[in-house]
Amino acid sequence: MTAGGRQSRAERDALDARAMRRICDGDDDAIAEIYDRHASVAYGLALKIVRDALEAEDVVHDAFVAIVERADQYRAERGTVVAWLVTTVRNLALDRARRRTRRAQITEEELRHEPAEPVVDPESTSVLDLERRAVRAALVGLPAAQRATLETAFFEGLSYPEIAERDGVPLGTVKSRAARALSALRVALEGPLEMRGVGGSEDE
Repeated sequence: MTAGGRQSRAERDALDARAMRRICDGDDDAIAEIYDRHASVAYGLALKIVRDALEAEDVVHDAFVAIVERADQYRAERGTVVAWLVTTVRNLALDRARRRTRRAQITEEELRHEPAEPVVDPESTSVLDLERRAVRAALVGLPAAQRATLETAFFEGLSYPEIAERDGVPLGTVKSRAARALSALRVALEGPLEMRGVGGSEDE
């Protein structure tokens, strides 16, 4: 435990991995633990993509059902449970958004909008705020072109060739921006959750 009784990210990841094993063993309470830890983050991401509260709730529900149904496919060496959950939520939300709006463009202004969060206890709020601040600080520290490439790939679901065609830049440039951005984010988020800028000059 960290100071103040809060769980560290590593501790939460270990608890999540243990819960996945319990789900495979038929423990119905295990998914509830993962839900309590990560439903708020999952809902926030779903709402940002589908922009409808009821649809966001449906996405989160479907994501957790998928996690339970595929629990035996989880491998800790491939990533954390929360990363798997976020990817599942993202894919489900994008599918809904595409069906409803034929891949409506999510503008940069809309990405800045913070969706309303469900009510959580003060301790969870504190941990989530720290995580959000760390991610925001890492994103803000990226060069604009790198940040835009990541946001387009993640929130709009465009492939690198699609981004290159839309923006009129070489595919190699898009791949380079994405690789540098992901590397910078990885470094920024490896340490303790604190606001840190990511250095780097603007690329073409």
